[in-house]
Amino acid sequence: MRIRLHKYLINKLSFTFFIFLFTIFYDLNVQADLPSSLKLDTLPTLQSGPPLHIQAAYDKEIQLEVTVSDDYSSQNSNIIWSINNKKICSGLYCPILLKESDFQNTVPILQIITYNDTGGTTYTYEFEMRSKEGFDSKSLNQDTAYLKNSQSNSFSSQTVSALYGKGTLIQSDYILYIGSLQRNFNWDEGIFQTDHLDTLRIADSESGVWFLLPSSTLSIHKQVETDDIRRARFDYGNIRLKASGNKINLDEKNKFFNNKMEVTTPELTLSVPRGGDVVLTRDKESNKYFTRVIVFSGEVFIEPNPNILKNSDSLSSKKISLGTGLEFKIFENGTITPLAVPNHSTIENFIAFTTTAHEVKERKQNTSEDALPDILARATVLADNEEYFELLNLLTPLQNHMNKDIRIPYYLGFAKKGLYQNQDAKRYFLIAKDMDNKYPMAHWQLALIYLEEKNYSNAENEFLLAHKNIPSNSKISHEYDYYIGVPYFFNNKLLLAKNSFQSAVWDSELDPALRQSAADFLSKINIEKPWTLIVPIGIQYDNNVLSIAQNQSLPTQYSEKSAFRSIAGAIYTNDSSKENKNNGWFLGGGAKAFYVKNFPTSYSNLDTLVLESSIYETYRWEKDEAKKEKDTVRVYQTAGDIIVDNQQDTLYFLGGGIYNNLELNAGVQVDISNRADSDKKSGLVYNQYYQMNLGKYDDFIFDLNLQAQEQLMFQTSTTVGNTFEVIATPSATYSIDSKTSLKFGNTFDFLYTFISPIQSTYKFIPSAAINYFIYEWLVGTFTATFEYDKVYPDNGNVYRPGASLMMTGIF
Repeated sequence: MRIRLHKYLINKLSFTFFIFLFTIFYDLNVQADLPSSLKLDTLPTLQSGPPLHIQAAYDKEIQLEVTVSDDYSSQNSNIIWSINNKKICSGLYCPILLKESDFQNTVPILQIITYNDTGGTTYTYEFEMRSKEGFDSKSLNQDTAYLKNSQSNSFSSQTVSALYGKGTLIQSDYILYIGSLQRNFNWDEGIFQTDHLDTLRIADSESGVWFLLPSSTLSIHKQVETDDIRRARFDYGNIRLKASGNKINLDEKNKFFNNKMEVTTPELTLSVPRGGDVVLTRDKESNKYFTRVIVFSGEVFIEPNPNILKNSDSLSSKKISLGTGLEFKIFENGTITPLAVPNHSTIENFIAFTTTAHEVKERKQNTSEDALPDILARATVLADNEEYFELLNLLTPLQNHMNKDIRIPYYLGFAKKGLYQNQDAKRYFLIAKDMDNKYPMAHWQLALIYLEEKNYSNAENEFLLAHKNIPSNSKISHEYDYYIGVPYFFNNKLLLAKNSFQSAVWDSELDPALRQSAADFLSKINIEKPWTLIVPIGIQYDNNVLSIAQNQSLPTQYSEKSAFRSIAGAIYTNDSSKENKNNGWFLGGGAKAFYVKNFPTSYSNLDTLVLESSIYETYRWEKDEAKKEKDTVRVYQTAGDIIVDNQQDTLYFLGGGIYNNLELNAGVQVDISNRADSDKKSGLVYNQYYQMNLGKYDDFIFDLNLQAQEQLMFQTSTTVGNTFEVIATPSATYSIDSKTSLKFGNTFDFLYTFISPIQSTYKFIPSAAINYFIYEWLVGTFTATFEYDKVYPDNGNVYRPGASLMMTGIF
């Protein structure tokens, strides 16, 4: 039998080699046309290499080399050379020595694998053996440029071998018997079958590895030319699918190269994306067929057969996303069992059946202390890709070395937690914590477990300990504000929770789902501390040498010249309605003080001090009893004094009310300065303000502030008259991160003076500000403005730049 097979191989190889030479000499102008999946820049390919059939002689060295393609991905790929699944070297060059004693029962098959994070391409070569006499490796194995021949799968290789026992592939009238020797096949319509002691390893350079376990049947379907996914039907047995590539898309191009495998059973369709590792079982239970899915790593998508979900319309049109460490089970009658953690013995069974003897041997060798750096490097990659089962399998033999490196117990806990085995995970994290109490990730993971256990006191403590040593540029540094807010909320520390959730909502680097959750928590927090203290200190440069800095509710004097000045102030409020959610009347009060110092000596006589105090009453009532919604209205009384150049200038008295976004007030201002009576500005003042939120678009929040003011003077002259003013300020705020935001605004201000229209003005003031939270309670703001004034009726134009730098403490 072996002699007949040898002759058959020689005849087949000779015929193929003749065709290959014919193609080289007579079709050199034909351009290579790779399969569609290999045309993507992300997959590495070879430009040239050894001939398809390598001339070799036992015990004589064979010098081979390859040239990678010119694209970026190929130039930065890894290259591995292996014979019969055993790595022999890596890189562009490889000296091969075949010892005849090693190949008494097997034929040597060379594979050159080039791969990157997206996936890999496998090239398979057969050796054509000849005698040692006259053997010249370089002359017989010259590099060959890869040109397209008549076979469509020239550079997309599929191989199959038996890990245990044997197997069969039936394609049309052709039957391929599969043993431990790796065999090539074409991905076309066909059926793989195994008996009760057989396990097959089906490797495909485009999709990954398919492990067909004992007593199983897999029907593969011909690939559509424009499709990059392998499709198959699974009728009975067990199969493990490991899709090639990394589960994390590295760039925009990879979105077209995502799902690698699609397997259909009578109960569901399973899609396995890049980097996915999943087990599929079809069997009987209580005389009913079922399909079971267990995810080892990555994320898979399940679409139940709508024909069996007649009573579950909500699932019939949806894909179910299943994450790592979960088991999904659906029966032929449409019954879906609850998601569960897979049985440990089941996991071990699949790992054992899909692990080669060589891999087992490697695993046993790599338990020594000297191998720890290499093992931990592999563990880091597995952890980054959330391959929890493989991570657990890699590190379990190292439990005796946990005291050597803190990452061993941490990664073991990380794998256990990923598989929803929190009690085991907690034990490992506590070991890591005892080894180094400053190791932040052990505290972080413990805090997440305590959150799931609703042990909010311990969760809060662990998050705080983790935060001390979390790198500022790490992913979890952005997640901290959200996660610490959760135990604050349930520990009834509502003010701390509010501050944390507000920071989370503004953090554009945070996962949108966490930002939305933070917003939901904020909507439930209505209690604030009763008092607030705001202290602004800064420098201004503009034309308003008498600045009140509060809503323009008071008289303002303008000059044609701009000037530098400093401003210092304080605003204190105390509102008893914030202490509880009861209905009824609540008293409150506040005070303001601002001091303006003009730097130019020509304006020193306008240095100003503003003092103000207020009393307000808040009324709360039940707006909707069924929804438990409440509403409030506030009325207030305000008195103030303006002191200019150390002399009293103006007294004012206002009364007003606030409901939702609308504020109205009216009162009197009395000029008590030593100016001439004809120049005094005493009269009635009426103000109305309205704030409107225009919504959020992408990362921008839009607002509109409206203001109207009317002044009726007790006496008028050529310099003092009744006025009406309208101000509108639309603005847009953009959050750069949790601490920094930009604000762009534009103020439209129209002032009309009745007695002397020549004083009427129209102002157009664009502004830009950047706000930065130096600490949680301190905000730095830099604002730049450019004011354009048009004076009526003489149509005079005035242009003034302005700027301010303010530091505001919020206590």
